Amino acid sequence: MGLSVDASNACIPSSSSLVGQSPPLPKTIERGVPLSLHGNPGRINSSSPLLLYPSKQSVVILNIETGKSFVYRGHTANVTVAKFSPSGAYVASADVRGKLRVWSYDNEEHLCKLDINALSGPIRDIAWDFESKRIALVGEGSQSDPNSVCTRVIQWDTGVKIGDIGQHSRKKASSCAFKPNRPMRIVTGGSEDFKCCFNKGTPFQKISPSENIHIPKENAHQRGSVHCVRYNHDGTLVASVGTDKSVAFYDGATMELLTKMDNVHSASIYSCAFNHDGTQLLTCSADGTANLIQVSRAESSFQITKTWNIAEFQSCGNDTGRKVPLGGMVMGCAFVHSGDANVPVAVTYNGRICILSKDDETIQSTKTGHQAPISALAINHSLGNIMYTCDSDGVIVQWDTSSSSISALTNIQHDASTEEGFDTTIMNKVHPGAITGLVCTESSLLSIGWDDNVRITSENTTKDKIKLGAQPNAIAQGTHVSAIMTVNGIQLMKTNKLVSDLIALPYEASSICLSANDSTIYIGGRDKIIHIYEIIKNDDDDDACRLEEIHQLAGTHLQPIYSLALSNDGTKLASADVRDICVWNVEEGYAPIIGKSRWCFHQQRINALAWSNDDSILASGANDDSIYFWSLKKKTTRVHYPHSHRGGVTAMEFLKNVKGMVLVSVGNDACVNQWDVTDDVLNFFG
Repeated sequence: MGLSVDASNACIPSSSSLVGQSPPLPKTIERGVPLSLHGNPGRINSSSPLLLYPSKQSVVILNIETGKSFVYRGHTANVTVAKFSPSGAYVASADVRGKLRVWSYDNEEHLCKLDINALSGPIRDIAWDFESKRIALVGEGSQSDPNSVCTRVIQWDTGVKIGDIGQHSRKKASSCAFKPNRPMRIVTGGSEDFKCCFNKGTPFQKISPSENIHIPKENAHQRGSVHCVRYNHDGTLVASVGTDKSVAFYDGATMELLTKMDNVHSASIYSCAFNHDGTQLLTCSADGTANLIQVSRAESSFQITKTWNIAEFQSCGNDTGRKVPLGGMVMGCAFVHSGDANVPVAVTYNGRICILSKDDETIQSTKTGHQAPISALAINHSLGNIMYTCDSDGVIVQWDTSSSSISALTNIQHDASTEEGFDTTIMNKVHPGAITGLVCTESSLLSIGWDDNVRITSENTTKDKIKLGAQPNAIAQGTHVSAIMTVNGIQLMKTNKLVSDLIALPYEASSICLSANDSTIYIGGRDKIIHIYEIIKNDDDDDACRLEEIHQLAGTHLQPIYSLALSNDGTKLASADVRDICVWNVEEGYAPIIGKSRWCFHQQRINALAWSNDDSILASGANDDSIYFWSLKKKTTRVHYPHSHRGGVTAMEFLKNVKGMVLVSVGNDACVNQWDVTDDVLNFFG
């Protein structure tokens, strides 16, 4: 039994039980390349403050007021840019492989209207015309193909070319803008030649500068790249920004240079955006700041009126030699339009979405989350469903899951003063590398990572670390004891200190869980056997412990065992491999309740198992993007949530102290999803 979905699998089905979703944060594809943000959701969405941005293979539409989001997953490569059509009915998105997709936003299926390979290389920017009929796109062409181009203009629904617009040096362009009224014009900016090309149409063709009057002005910028070009709302002005730290303003119809503001920032300017009425221009830079320029074409006045110091301190250049940390560089900005309101928004390199105050130079609020695949989660039920998640970049985020809307509270911070040489680029890393496991103890949060350390977090700050005997892959928590599975064996912890040396195993461990009474450890191995150990205290040392194998469960699994989970009452053990899920009766000598080839509908490795609070339902998540729900009362019935996480489900857990049956899942798509499965369990399992 499952949910019907669109064949494109581009989004989670609207009929699913998803009640809350936190999307991935914006992420730049390359360092030094601007981040695309779009804040004008079009006419039909004009009452909603929607921010559109790419994040790896996803396109995210985020309501900056309510926090609700939609994640489009129709691309198979990293997305570089996405833009709403002026009508708001469609979104055009493009990726690093040169693929352009135009898909509908105004229906539940989000069907794809156009899917073409538009350029040979990455597409850097997209612009719609004011009629929602034409699309200009720029990026990189092939260096070896003489017929390859870096700029194109096409019909939105057929992909047919509408003229030939100007090309840039080395076939690299970075930005484009469509004039929002007639006569139609397209401006493009170069990545290598620091030029702005002006094109007229239709059909479109380049307007060459006149040697006598120098209109249009192509070489206003002196060096580097033109990172962004944008029209104002009535097409009377064009603004361009680039590597030379300057902002140039042109006449929207003739491309005549009106004025050039030098040294607007102290480093490269990555992006700019006009507000709804064209009276203000927002710029952002690698110097960690965003500036607001008041624009008056009638009075020929262009003046900086506000500066937001988003990186917490501004680069002072040669005065002190201080540089803005990498994570504080502001890579993209936009005005989010909602009715007559214009909310300035900026995004830093670490993905933090900053809502800027319209009244002063403060940051009104920020939104955090993950940019990288989420590897584990841990929930502190005693604190009211406070949850922690970690990712492959070494970041840990604290969440509030007490309501139907998941909200990220803060990033766990590392106290760099306790560790010499630790990363200080404000990338919010707790571990310098990937984190592989999290558990909540009575007084702290334990995390393990590829730095071969277990790090101890209390009061949202990580200060202490303990060196392990080998690289850790997983961690399990009982009541007072923690068991850490490494590539070379097992180590035990109690009250935030190690109570055993590295205990070598004669096989390679692939999963682990620990009983609530801290007495029994279950280890799944690549030898397809579940090994059961008893924790024994050493007589000569009350804290020291050792393991003694007391039982083996062999002959059922045909593949390595990748997931184990004990029921809340400790009477049932669930195990899973790449296909089969088995359940064992702990009280009756581990007699099989569910054997192989019964619960066997996953297609790839099963990473996560979770028991419901009353132990009536078992949930499983795998690399096949699916979540299944199983019941011991109706063993032949299953509930299937397909396409739950693009790239696979990595961890799951049921919430406690909430109404109904609510599951939280995380995955390689960097999303945190909240599912209310109460009705499905009732309908399918009774």
